[in-house]
Amino acid sequence: MKKYKYIRIIFSALGIAVVLNGIVASSMSNLNAGLFLVFALGLFLIAFGVFLPKIPRWARYTLSICLCAVICMSTVIFVGGTVDTATYTEDAVIVLGAGLRGDRPSLTLRNRLDCAVGYYENNPDCVIVVTGGQGQGEDITEALAMERYLVERGVPAYKIIKEELSTSTYENFRNAKELLDSRLGEDYSITLITNDFHVLRAVSTAEKVGFDSPAHLHSSTPIYTALPSILRECLATLKYILIG
Repeated sequence: MKKYKYIRIIFSALGIAVVLNGIVASSMSNLNAGLFLVFALGLFLIAFGVFLPKIPRWARYTLSICLCAVICMSTVIFVGGTVDTATYTEDAVIVLGAGLRGDRPSLTLRNRLDCAVGYYENNPDCVIVVTGGQGQGEDITEALAMERYLVERGVPAYKIIKEELSTSTYENFRNAKELLDSRLGEDYSITLITNDFHVLRAVSTAEKVGFDSPAHLHSSTPIYTALPSILRECLATLKYILIG
C-alpha cells in the first residue's frame, strides 16, 4: 500500500484540479460535451487515485495506455493546429462559428473574429464568410453575432457573407462553399480561421466538401477552455476517423 502513496496523491490532486477547471469553464461558457468529459476525467482520476491498490494490474496498464493515447493525440492536434499556412492573398476567408453568450460572441469566438479582422486588414480584397446557426442558449445565430462584431471593428458589411443554417463543421463548409460558388464562381482560394485545437479536422473537412488545398490561420484558445476543448476535439477526431 505504501508504495502507491505518492502516486495516489498525484492522481487524486490532478483529478481535483480537473474538476475545478470544469467548474470554472462551465461558469464562463455554455454546457457542452467537452465540459461533461472534463468532469468525467476529473472524477476518473480521483477514483483512480483512491482505489489504485484495488485495481487489477491489467486494468491499471490499460487505463494508463488510454491516458497516454489521449495526451499524445492532444499534443498532435494542438501542435499541428499552430502551423499557419495563410498567405494573405486568398480570395475568401471562412470563419467557423463557436458559442455565444446570449447574443454576444464567447471569448473563443472573439479570438477567431479578431484573427479575421487582422487578416482583413492585411488583405482587404477578400470576402469573409461567417458561419453558424442558432444553438442552445443563444439568442441569435452565431453568424449574425459574428457579422455584428466584425462590422463594429471596421469590416464593411458588404464584405461579409452570412451562413446561418449550419449545426456542424461539415455543414459550415458545405453551406459556405455553396455561397462562395454563387458569388465568386468556381476558381477561388480560401483560408479558414478556427482555434488551434480545431484546425486539423477543419482542414480535412473543408477538403471533403470540395475546397482545394485550403489555407488556415489559427486563433489561440483561452486557457480555461483548453481542456474541455481538446477532450471534445479528441472525441470528434476519433469519430471522424472511424465514421467519416
